[in-house]
Amino acid sequence: MAYVKFKSPAKLNLFLNIIDRKPDGYHNLQSIFTFVDLYDELFFKIERSESRKITVNNPSVQTNLFDDLIYKACERILPKEYSVDIQVNKIIPQGGGLGGGSSNAATTLIAINQLCHLNQNQEQLTDLGASLGADIPFFINNKNAFVEGIGEKITPINLKPMQFLICYPSINISTKEIFSAFKLTNKSKELKITALSNYDDIINTQGNDLEEYILDKNIKIKQLLNYLRQFGNAKITGTGSSCFLILKENIDVEAVIKELPADTVFFKSRSLEHNIAYNSSL
Repeated sequence: MAYVKFKSPAKLNLFLNIIDRKPDGYHNLQSIFTFVDLYDELFFKIERSESRKITVNNPSVQTNLFDDLIYKACERILPKEYSVDIQVNKIIPQGGGLGGGSSNAATTLIAINQLCHLNQNQEQLTDLGASLGADIPFFINNKNAFVEGIGEKITPINLKPMQFLICYPSINISTKEIFSAFKLTNKSKELKITALSNYDDIINTQGNDLEEYILDKNIKIKQLLNYLRQFGNAKITGTGSSCFLILKENIDVEAVIKELPADTVFFKSRSLEHNIAYNSSL
């Protein structure tokens, strides 16, 4: 068969509260995740074979292929009578807090499930994804969500359409290292999803509990965020390094872009209601 293209979208954390630290070292958090129309492209070629073979050309993986989430996702779902070749066109910045790796893994599970006609339902795919990483279930569940726990508790929500200027300061940040070093001093008040009715208020008032630590360690991110805040509501997404400005009608986007700090890669983007990986035509 020919290669089939699947789009693998980024996501934004519209706020991030760290509730507490679990005994196993992971943190319980609360956040709102939204899909955005910034995406990698994954091309799949699947054929029947005498023995399973997995080939992944992912330019973001510089070391061991077996550590690649795309490869690991293939190992979880690809039947032994198939071989797969995956070519990755990487657009989402690596280490930018935009969920690119998790999205790629989820897209791989979705694609192979469809291309091999495995008929696994969303719950089964979610279980597979959860074994690979905490953010992967969000991408499989296919709707913007209020997320809790370590990322495994997902409540689908409806959000108004939003537009963003996403800015990546050309810095790669390790999520694992941030959470390992972060010291929880002032615990955020836990929000109750049952009591929430206006998500706009949450997005406008809630920040990112990791912000102070991230800015203290990264002067370039601090300069970028301070610059964006001259124009409106700007935040760090997840553990960084990317920042985003929520675009309103009164914001002159071109003026913002013109004076961005050096080495900043930017994307004008909009929110999506669903994961566009599911829209690939077979």
